[in-house]
Amino acid sequence: MSSFRESTVRYTDRYICVRGLQLHYVDYGGSGDTVLALHGLLQNAHAFDGIAPLLVPQLHLIALDLPGRGGSEWASADRYRLMEYLLDLSSFLNALGLRQFAFIGTSLGGWMARMYAISHPEQVTRLVLNDCAVGANLAAASEILVRMMDAATEFTDMDEAVEWFVTQRKGLECLDNAALGAWVSHYLIPSETGGLCFHCDPQVLRLAHKKAKLLASQPAWGPYRYDAAAWEQLRRLSMPVLILRGARSKVVPRSAVARLIRVLPRAQWVEVPGAGHSPTLYEPVAQEALRAFFGVAMSTVPPGGGSISNRVEN
Repeated sequence: MSSFRESTVRYTDRYICVRGLQLHYVDYGGSGDTVLALHGLLQNAHAFDGIAPLLVPQLHLIALDLPGRGGSEWASADRYRLMEYLLDLSSFLNALGLRQFAFIGTSLGGWMARMYAISHPEQVTRLVLNDCAVGANLAAASEILVRMMDAATEFTDMDEAVEWFVTQRKGLECLDNAALGAWVSHYLIPSETGGLCFHCDPQVLRLAHKKAKLLASQPAWGPYRYDAAAWEQLRRLSMPVLILRGARSKVVPRSAVARLIRVLPRAQWVEVPGAGHSPTLYEPVAQEALRAFFGVAMSTVPPGGGSISNRVEN
């Protein structure tokens, strides 16, 4: 596992100008209904390489790089904010002319998908929230961010990167070597000095660290903060909703998910054994839940990858 792994999944790189920034998105192909995948805070679009062979070609899967991540253009600090991301998402969807689609959102991406679906329930056909819920434990989330900030700015090789991720993130030890290497490598890009560094604007890391410290200093943002308005807004989510929760997640308490299930008329909940916050989606339980939720027939491609890379710039 010592060499850097490039994606072995078929995809096309595409670019589009959104609110003055060149944003990159990965188009995995497929001729069915469109599914837009939104990654977590420090991830990028290739976080969804593991489920592409599962959903395509029966669904059309695309994944967006938020500003400052992956192949998207870096931005000023004031652009790396939640409400700015929502504006980017809305403009992106309008630019692509998408009128109906499903969402898969991980952590931050789940928050974005949920908020967009609340505002535009007629557009969103299905919603997958990967370890994302109203009533999340923000103190636990801040702890994860602080640990991420303690990572080396550069890893010597994949072995060092994998070792660091496994020690910092619960549940990764449950993945086989191929899935583990693929998931860790999506965070990384070869550095100018021959090592590996995070595939994002360093300013995103600095701002995340600042936010984590702020959350940690405010007891009111602790484990079970109640937001009556947010819970009331959830009633607009009339589409089918799948909530994936890592069984070892401290960020999303079981009680919050249980309440979501009671509030949402067409929601279901699947726990991913062994996983911590935001399952990688390489876990067999998570993949089977997605396959069943989207009504996709069993793929002949093994979970977590399979086809030869067919990368095209467009």
